[in-house]
Amino acid sequence: MPTSVQELVNDTIPEQTVLIFGAGASIPSGSPSVAMLIEKISTEFGIPPDGLTLAEISGLAERKRNRKELISLLRKEFKNLRPKGSILNLPLYNWKSIYSTNYDELVEDSYKRVGKSLISFSSNFDFTIHDDPNATKLFKIHGTIAKDISDGNASRIILTDMDYDQTQDYREALYLRLATDLTSGPQVIIVGQSLADPDLKDIVQKAIETNQKAMAGGRISLLLHTQDLNRALLFEARGLRIAFGGLDEFFAALSSKAPDYLTAHIDTGDILDSFPSLRPVSYVVADEFDASKADVSAIFNGWPAKFAELAAGYTFDRTIASEIFEYLKQENKVCAVLLGASGVGKTTAARQVIVKLKATGFYTWEHKTDHPLNVNEWLGVAQRLSSSQKSGVLLIDDAHSHLHQVNDLIDRLAANKQNSLKIILTSTRNHWVPRIKSPSIYALGQEFGLSKLTSQEIDRLLTLVQSAPLLRSLVEAGFGGFSLHEQRRRLIDRCEADMFVCLKNIFASEKFDDIILREYASLDEREQEVYRSVAAMEYAGIRVHRQLVIRLLSIPTNEISHLLACLDEIISEYEVNRVEGIYGWRVRHYVIASIIAKYKFFETGKIIDLFNKVIDQISPTYDIEIRTIRELCNIESGLSVIPDKQIQNTLLRKMMSIAPGERVPRHRLIRNLIELGEFEKAESEIRIFEKDFKRDGPVIRYRILLSIARATHTADLLQEDRVAILEQARELAATASVQFENNKSVLGAYCELGVETFRLTGSHMVYDTALDLLKKAEVRLGDPEITKMIMRYQRRIAAHNITDEES
Repeated sequence: MPTSVQELVNDTIPEQTVLIFGAGASIPSGSPSVAMLIEKISTEFGIPPDGLTLAEISGLAERKRNRKELISLLRKEFKNLRPKGSILNLPLYNWKSIYSTNYDELVEDSYKRVGKSLISFSSNFDFTIHDDPNATKLFKIHGTIAKDISDGNASRIILTDMDYDQTQDYREALYLRLATDLTSGPQVIIVGQSLADPDLKDIVQKAIETNQKAMAGGRISLLLHTQDLNRALLFEARGLRIAFGGLDEFFAALSSKAPDYLTAHIDTGDILDSFPSLRPVSYVVADEFDASKADVSAIFNGWPAKFAELAAGYTFDRTIASEIFEYLKQENKVCAVLLGASGVGKTTAARQVIVKLKATGFYTWEHKTDHPLNVNEWLGVAQRLSSSQKSGVLLIDDAHSHLHQVNDLIDRLAANKQNSLKIILTSTRNHWVPRIKSPSIYALGQEFGLSKLTSQEIDRLLTLVQSAPLLRSLVEAGFGGFSLHEQRRRLIDRCEADMFVCLKNIFASEKFDDIILREYASLDEREQEVYRSVAAMEYAGIRVHRQLVIRLLSIPTNEISHLLACLDEIISEYEVNRVEGIYGWRVRHYVIASIIAKYKFFETGKIIDLFNKVIDQISPTYDIEIRTIRELCNIESGLSVIPDKQIQNTLLRKMMSIAPGERVPRHRLIRNLIELGEFEKAESEIRIFEKDFKRDGPVIRYRILLSIARATHTADLLQEDRVAILEQARELAATASVQFENNKSVLGAYCELGVETFRLTGSHMVYDTALDLLKKAEVRLGDPEITKMIMRYQRRIAAHNITDEES
C-alpha cells in the first residue's frame, strides 16, 4: 500500500537524503511538460509527432534545420520561468545532494534568492575544484537550459539521441557519484509527475541499479503527483516506497524539521562564529591545544606533532620557529614561507610558531589541506581582526597546493593594507620554486629554510628525552646504557647523515628503511596490500580517501573498520567532508610513504598499473579526486616516475577525458609532445586548449617553446625559414611579456628564444630585450628564483660568445 506524505517526511533526515527531481518538481512553477515540448517542436518544424519521444523528434528537427533553431525554440518555452511555491523552501535544508533531469534553473534560482551556496554540474567541464566545499551540490543529468554547444559553449543540453551518445561519460560520472552517495545507506526521494511517465521509469531503474551496486541498503521512495494504485503495486513489489502528493504537501509536512526561529547572536569571542563556512575546513588552535589528547607514540613513529603534543611538551624547539616568530611580530610583516625537504620537520616547526603567537594573544588557525582555501572568508576575518584591533595567524601547510588562492589572499591583504592577519606557508622547495608567486609574498614576507638538526637542536632533543619519561621509555631500546656525551655523538652522526623524519629513526640502531620494511612484513597479506597501495598513492600525490580505496581494491564496506584497527598507527583516517562521506587516509609521513613505494613498486610496470587503476576509478564530482588529477601531473612526482613519455601521455589523455575542464593535464600533455618532437600534435592540442579556455600563461609559454623546437630541431629547413619561425615567436613573446609581466616562466621562455636567436643569427637584440624584462621582474617580484634564472641565461650567452671567439 502507498505510504502517506507525512510518513515519508517522518523518515526524512535532509542531511542523509538525496533528492532526484523529475518533471513533476518543475511543473508547479510553470515549466513545460515533455508532451508540451514535443507538440511545440512538431508545430514549429512541421514534423508529425506519431508517438515520437522528445529525443527522437528533437533529433529530426535538428537534421531538418539546425541545432541553433532547435535550442532557440526550447529556450522560449523556459523564458521568464521563476520558482514558485514550495521549491523556494528547498534551500532551507542541508540536503546530502540533489539530482535533476530538468533543463530549467529553478533550483539554482531558489538558492540565489536566499544567498545560499549551490554548485551546479551540467557537463564534464564542471568537474573541477570549487571554492566552497560546504555548498550543496546539484547534478543536472540532462544539462542546463543556459549552456549549449550551439552558443560555442563546451556544454550541451542533452536533448537528442546524439546528445545522449556524446555525454555518456558525463552521466556515468553522475551515477558513480550517486552510488557513492548511497554507500552510507541514505534515503533517496524521487519527485515525479506520474508512474506512467517513461522518463520517470528510466530514472527509477537507474536508481535501483545504482543502489544494488552500492550494496548499502539505501531506501528509494517515489513522491508522485498523479495517483496510480495499480502501477504503485508493481513498484512496491520491487522494494520501492510510493507516496502520492506534490512538493507542496512534502515541504508543508517537512516544515516542522526546519528552524522556526533565529538564535540571537551571542558574542563568544570566537571570530569564526561570524564565518561559519570556515569551521569545517579549519583547525581552531585554541580547541586543539589540549595536552590530554597528546599521543607520544604517534610522534615517535613519524606522525607530525599535533597541537596536543605541543601542549604536552613532547617536542623540542626548532631554532627557525623562534626566528619566524620574531619576524611576524613586526607590524608590517604579513607572510612567512617555511621551505625544506620532506622529513625535516616543517609542519611541527610551523605549529611551534603558531603556539608562540597564540601565547602573545593572537587568534590562531590552521587550514585543512584537503579543502580549497576560501579567500573571501579569510579576508572577512582579516577585516574583523583589524576593526577590533586584534591579530591572528593562519597556517597553510603544503601551500603549493593552494598557491592560486594564496596569491589572491596575500595580494588582497596588501591592497587593503591589512596586516592584522599573518600567514605562515610551508612547502618543499621542489614544489615551491617552479611555481608563479605573487610579488606581495616577497614584498610583505620572507622565505625561511629548514634542514637537518643543528647541534643546539640536538641538545634540546636530548634534554626533551631525558625529561619526558614516556619518550625516554620509547628510545631506551636503541640508546640505553650510553652516557649523555656518547648519545650526543651518535645523534650528531645520525642527524648529519639522515633527515629527521621521526624520533624512531634518530634513536634507532638500524637503517630506517629496515625498520619500516620489518613493520610491513609483520602484517597479513590484505593489510600489506592496503598499506603499500595507500603509501604509493600518497607518495605520487594522490589524495587518498576511503571511497577511493574501496573502489580500487574492491574492499567490502563492512571490512573497513577492521582493516583500520589492524593498521592502527600505520594508516590513519580523518574527516574531509562528513556530509559527502569523504574520509581521508594517510600514512604517518611522506618519507615513510616513499620508502614503501620504493621497495614495493620498484618495477615501472607496477606503478603504471596502479596509476591506470586509480585514474579509471576517479569520480570527478569530488574536489578531492580532481586534486588527484592535478597532483599526478606534477613534474616533480606522480607521472614523472614513469620514464616513457608516451605512456605518460596515454594516462594524461585518460585524465583529460574524465575532467576536460581541468587545464593541468592539458598543459602537461603539450609539454610532453614538444619534448618528444611531436610538433603537429602539440600544435593541435594548443589550438583545442585555446578554443576551450582562451590563452593562459603556460600555453603561451609552450607556444614560444614549440616555435623554438621547430626552428632548431626540424630537419631540412633553410636557415632563413628557421629565423622566420623565431621571428614569429618573438612577436608572440613580446606581446605575452606585457600581458604576463609577472610570469617568470613566460619571461624565461622569451630569454630562451633570445639565446636561440643569437645562436642562429649572432644578434643579441632579442636576448637583451628579454633579459631586461626579466631583470625588471626580479626587482618587482622579489622572487629569488628569478635571480638564479638570470644568472643561468647570462652564463649560457657567455658560453656562446666564448665559443664564437675561439672559432
